[in-house]
Amino acid sequence: MNELLLDPGASRLIVRTRAVGMLARLAHDLEITASDLRGRARLDGPSWTAEIAIDVRKLRVAGVVRGDRLDPDVLSAADRRDIEQRLQGEVLRGTDVVEVRASGATRDRADVRVQVASGSAALSLPLTSRERGDGAVGVEGSCQVSLAALGVREVKGPLGAFKVRDGIEVLFDLTLRPAG
Repeated sequence: MNELLLDPGASRLIVRTRAVGMLARLAHDLEITASDLRGRARLDGPSWTAEIAIDVRKLRVAGVVRGDRLDPDVLSAADRRDIEQRLQGEVLRGTDVVEVRASGATRDRADVRVQVASGSAALSLPLTSRERGDGAVGVEGSCQVSLAALGVREVKGPLGAFKVRDGIEVLFDLTLRPAG
């Protein structure tokens, strides 16, 4: 069995939200980055297991998404702080760490469980895995995670003029290095 540790400096995890509803055009689609990731994986031939922990206090609003392009300059520092506080205090209330557990029989597919204080969601997703010359393994992919499945209450704007779409997009590019 081979153990790998997540390299947080070489890894990234992004969450994208989309607004829907009557006045969604007035709302912002957001990109949120996880700046503090911890994790490990255990490889056993083609089979593997992995755990990742995401510190909710370190989730940061990177900016506004327009189509697939990030615009980091739309929001003020105060707006970013307000969104981050709402994310921690309301959306993910009671969650200090988002826990992700994954496993697979091959390196191109994962069965994943995401756990927050309000609930958990299970999903299956394709992966792209590549071995690097230095013994590191890169893993990338994307998926949709249902806020309702996680037990998260609907996230709405003022007067219910818009809401955040239930399926949030998660994109990840992780680098794992041999332990020790």
